[in-house]
Amino acid sequence: MARYRGSLVGVLWALLAPMAMVAVYTLVFRGVFQARWGSGQADGFGYVARLFSGLMVFTAVSEVAVRATRLMQDNANLVKRVVFPLELLCVALLMQVAVHSLVQVGLLGILLMIFGEGPRWSWLWLPVAWAWVLALQYTLSLVLAAIGCYARDLQHMVPVAMTGLMFLSPVFYPADAAPAALRLVLSLNPVSAPIEMMRMAWFGDPFDLQMAGLQLVVLAVTLLAARWVFARLRPGFPDLV
Repeated sequence: MARYRGSLVGVLWALLAPMAMVAVYTLVFRGVFQARWGSGQADGFGYVARLFSGLMVFTAVSEVAVRATRLMQDNANLVKRVVFPLELLCVALLMQVAVHSLVQVGLLGILLMIFGEGPRWSWLWLPVAWAWVLALQYTLSLVLAAIGCYARDLQHMVPVAMTGLMFLSPVFYPADAAPAALRLVLSLNPVSAPIEMMRMAWFGDPFDLQMAGLQLVVLAVTLLAARWVFARLRPGFPDLV
């Protein structure tokens, strides 16, 4: 509520901002480059819907990553004066971003039903796909919030890195349509599998189980490492914020 206080449309910006981005990217990739989804099985609304579903996941992860770099500094009063598990600040950040995600999920679901592409049985996988996204967001928030207290340059580096990472993620194209060199990058990109799984859930698109299994194992190990890093660096937070 504080984020949108004073704005004319309030929380509707959660819809307007991503829809504007989708419109611009669709105009560029479809209107200028005549891009098609994969081998051309999805055109028109199918392309826009797949672009929206991928962008929805990436922007949710990106927003958490960018805001986490200043999470402790932005909540300095709590960090200095209140004794509580500081990991809850990361959980609160995830909940704030989840408001936008839920609004966008609802919009996409309504559009798919209007255009006759839903509902379908694969939608039952949507909670699993979002659980994966939340685990990735939580891992990133722990690491970036902890290191961001000690390395203030991180708040300037992460937005640039996330902008470049968007084009190295299967947001504008399916992973199986990427050239061999790019597929290696996609297999190392932690955002790739959640995006692809989300499209599998929404549209029944092919899903690389081998890549997903590998990334899921890496995410589980990284989450444990992130909790350890946060616990080790936490004693210095009050003095640094």
